[in-house]
This record gives sequence, C-alpha cells and structure tokens, in this order.
Amino acid sequence: MLKVRIIPILTFNGLGLVKTKKFSSPRMVGNAVQAARVYNSRGVDELIFLDISASQQNRKINLKLVADVIKECYMPVGIGGGISSIDDINNLLKIGADKVIIKTKALIDKTFIKECVSFFGSQCISISIDAIKNGDDYSIFNKLNLELNLEDFITDMNECHVGEFVVTSVDCDGMMNGFDVNLINRVASKTNIPIIAVGGGGNMTHFNDLFLNSTTEAVGSASIFHFTQYTPLDIKMELQKINKPVRL
Repeated sequence: MLKVRIIPILTFNGLGLVKTKKFSSPRMVGNAVQAARVYNSRGVDELIFLDISASQQNRKINLKLVADVIKECYMPVGIGGGISSIDDINNLLKIGADKVIIKTKALIDKTFIKECVSFFGSQCISISIDAIKNGDDYSIFNKLNLELNLEDFITDMNECHVGEFVVTSVDCDGMMNGFDVNLINRVASKTNIPIIAVGGGGNMTHFNDLFLNSTTEAVGSASIFHFTQYTPLDIKMELQKINKPVRL
C-alpha cells in the first residue's frame, strides 16, 4: 500500500511568501529559503513551491530563488509558476526540481501539455486544478475570463496522460475549516490520475475526515503550518491512528 504523503505548500508572490484566503487577501508569512530549511529538518514527504503571481504578471519564476529553496531540500520538490515552454521546464529540472506544476498554460494549450508529457514523461508533469463551487457544480478558477467546467478540464488532462492533479478548493483556501471532500471525490470519479488534495486543513479532524472519506493518498497544506502549533509529523501520527500508512 502506498504511504500517505503530507506536503507543505509555499506560495510566493514575487516578493515573499504569502498565504491567501479564497485566493485573495494575501498575508506575508516569511522567507521561502528559511521555510524550506525548517520543513526539511522535519522530514516532510515532499515540498511544493508555487509562484502564484508569475503568469498573471507575465514573468518567469525566479530561478535563483528556486535553486536556493531546492538546495535546502532532501525530499522531492515540485515547482510551479509562469511555466509556458519546454525551456522553462528544462531550466527547473536542471536546478533540481523533481516535477513541475502547470496551470495557466494547461487552460489554454492542451497540445503543449501533451508535448511536455511526451518530452519529460508523465511523472514530471503535474496539473493544478483550482476549483470553485457553483451550486452543485464546479468550475475552474482563472483570471483569463475562461468558462471552464471541472469535468471537461479533467477529461482534457486525462487525454494528455499527466502524472498528477493538485486539486485546490478555492472556497476552502486558507479558511482552515475543513477540506471539500466532495470536490476531491468528484475529481477522483473522473480520473485514475493521483490527486493531491489542497485547501481547508485546520486541525487533525479535518485530515481524518479527508482520508477516511476519499481515496486520495496525498494532502497539501499551508495555513495549518503557518498559523497553528501543528507540524507535518503531528498529522502523520494522527493518521496512523486511523491505520493510514505514513513515513515517520
């Protein structure tokens, strides 16, 4: 049985680490390199670093900063932000990224995603799915004024044979009041691709609920580590109590 992965997420806005609520109201939360050093010392399973402003500001991710973050890590690292070419991915892999996380380009250029998978392999290409609830349905949150249905986007990415989905509930982002388990199950019902569930973790009960009521084997979190006393190890110890396999 695969071990559950607990993955801290660092979100960067071009100036420093920030944490948002529902993808707005960013709050400064520290230094990326120092945060990576702390998480490395705590033996987390993976780390995700996302430049959440790069695509909107039409700029490339800061490769020197990314390299400095990766140097602190002895665990796999996924990097996202402003990725729009094969060269962008090459540059990130050369400085030590294990995989890249793509969102904006995936929304507008399915052919590019197919090319990335063909060139680098499925295991290297993760797709960010930022979902917002509309009644009983979900759409893909974006700043391109695109109307994209969740299921349609998943179907497109399934056809590209990507390696992973990073599924974030925009409504739960930073709220620390529980994961949108329905969203995670909705995505899981449409794909066999592994899912990282993101958005809403604020206490141990939330993580138990996620893993007891979905098939996901990975969770990404930020606020719980920035604003509470809980650590990734605390989550792992709690999940052990419900017989989930974890790396200690």
